[in-house]
Amino acid sequence: MTEHLVTEVRGAALHVTFNRPEARNAMTFEMYQGLAEACTRVDEDPSLRVLVLRGAGGRAFVAGTDIAQFRGFTGEDGVEYEKKIDAVLGALAAVKKPVVAVIDGHCVGGGLGIASCADIRVGSSKASFSVPIAKTLGNTLSANTLRRLVRAFGEPRAASMLLMARRVDAQEALLSGFLTEVAEDLDEAAERVVAEVASGAPLTQWSIKENLRRLNAGGEVDDSDVVSAVYGSEDFAGAVEAFLTKEPMEWTGR
Repeated sequence: MTEHLVTEVRGAALHVTFNRPEARNAMTFEMYQGLAEACTRVDEDPSLRVLVLRGAGGRAFVAGTDIAQFRGFTGEDGVEYEKKIDAVLGALAAVKKPVVAVIDGHCVGGGLGIASCADIRVGSSKASFSVPIAKTLGNTLSANTLRRLVRAFGEPRAASMLLMARRVDAQEALLSGFLTEVAEDLDEAAERVVAEVASGAPLTQWSIKENLRRLNAGGEVDDSDVVSAVYGSEDFAGAVEAFLTKEPMEWTGR
């Protein structure tokens, strides 16, 4: 990790902070790589239950990719860049544990792509969402990133955001379902949401994420391996007994 991407373990959560407040947390390629490494870390560490993403400074979650990195780009460079971003966002979307995005201020371009890969998003009343490339750089999005935005906002809203460079405020994001909650005390809301997620059944959470991933891939879904893994787990057997005997359950993820 670098000074621009800070990681910290708090309880059962790995917190990743995009830490370039002077640049509204615009992403460098090094920061994208650090995010991919955080995804691997949270999946490989059984003590970690949640991945939490947040921007530093209170002005932005992430204000896109650092534009200075685009100088001298060719068409081939653009293809390679979008492939790299697809790989990082694909890794984030594939994290087996819940991902929570805490959004204060602007969530723009690549930042919105990152937030769209989260499972749960909470924001402040200052949160806003846009991809203004039609009026700024004149670049484009990969089909994979576009598909995530369409799933997150619905096609009509995503199209208007992109074609008109339209900004969506916190209340519209809440009504659209993109945000789970708009909170005045964002720190308190984030702590509460993370605690609720971390207290849930790990294999249930994994199974929901995995089957959603398969459904989003299209076609018929064979979920027999997922269902078998959950119903055949020590957690399920223990939870049944705990429920019937009215004893507390401690999840192990096994």
